[in-house]
This record gives sequence, C-alpha cells and structure tokens, in this order.
Amino acid sequence: MEKKDEFELFWKLLLGRKVNKKKAKEVYIKIKTSLSPQELARRFNILYKTTGEEKYVPHPERWLRNERWNDEIDDNNRDKGVFRDKDGFIITEEEWKDQNKLN
Repeated sequence: MEKKDEFELFWKLLLGRKVNKKKAKEVYIKIKTSLSPQELARRFNILYKTTGEEKYVPHPERWLRNERWNDEIDDNNRDKGVFRDKDGFIITEEEWKDQNKLN
C-alpha cells in the first residue's frame, strides 16, 4: 500500500476534529515508523478518548509531526476521563471532587 493510501485509511479511522488534512498528509508521508495506519489511528484515538476535552487533543498534523505515537499509552485507563482544574491543569479525581463539591 502506498503512503498516500495509508494516510487515507489513517484519516478515515480517526476520532475527533479532522482539520488541516493537506498538512497532515504531507507530514504522514514523511514520517518514519513501522506502525500500520490502523495502529497509528488506534493510538491517536486512545489519546482522544482519555484526554477528556477535545480542545486539549492535538490536531492530527501536530500529533504526527511530534511523533506522539511514541508516547506511553495506558490502556488500563483509556475509559477513564481526565480531570482538570479551572485553569485546565490535570488533577486527580479526588482533587476534582473536592473542588466541585456543592456548598
């Protein structure tokens, strides 16, 4: 399969915002990885599902450019959300509960 076709498969499998397809394709064609387009999409989608808010998920082009597929993935926590304080910083679930108690 050619890199262009691989990219189309990768793009089709992504969750979330699919923006800047042209630049993402350019980056995809240049990346060096032995991972399949399906595996790359799976890793991106895990990040998307576990981040909690879409605005904190990098666009696919940036994710590819920064080789984020190499980030550690915690499959055990992929169904759990990420808790953030009012400034957007990641905090524990307990801290979040404490901050959001009804007075």
